[in-house]
Amino acid sequence: MPGGQPRKFCEAYIVFRSNLDRARAFLRLHATRQKGAPSVDERELPRGAVEFAIGALDAFLHDLTLEIVPQFGPSSPELAASLREIAKQDPSLALLVALRPDEGREEFKRALDDWLSVKSFYGPEAVVRAAGYIGAAFTWDDMALGATPAQELSRFTDMRHVIVHRGKKPNIVRQTAQDCVDLVGRIGEALNAEAVKHYH
Repeated sequence: MPGGQPRKFCEAYIVFRSNLDRARAFLRLHATRQKGAPSVDERELPRGAVEFAIGALDAFLHDLTLEIVPQFGPSSPELAASLREIAKQDPSLALLVALRPDEGREEFKRALDDWLSVKSFYGPEAVVRAAGYIGAAFTWDDMALGATPAQELSRFTDMRHVIVHRGKKPNIVRQTAQDCVDLVGRIGEALNAEAVKHYH
């Protein structure tokens, strides 16, 4: 880094913040509506904010893992188990990495990306799992995210599930959607801080 300054943000976190800003845009637009009963389209805005926020978290956890693991190779039980699965899919990968480190690292990154692309990063268990992949000591209590953040994330993830996978239209008011966006933002901030502290 220029001047020896440590990085404050992972690349994945910069993208995550941009995506989360899009979720906030839904809420800003909803806040400008006229008084009275919201229209059918206006009711979709808080739902869209929840859907986009949870999707942004899913993408962030995937991208953060892909950013950290190939470059730094953290040691953790979660990652070790995953590497064994990847090695089963491509037994020659370990040899390629050992013999040609530069080329092997890129091949490993592609293999990891393929493996992660079929994994879900929704919900509190996924957050803890992703933290394990990057070797971060994550617990919900340590993150100071407020009361029952894991349960709240699970509730918001369930909302997103019934919208996207069931085609349902749960009644989500703007404050509920705002709470979802805020919680997701704090989770991303906490994981970025852990990653930067250990690797940048």
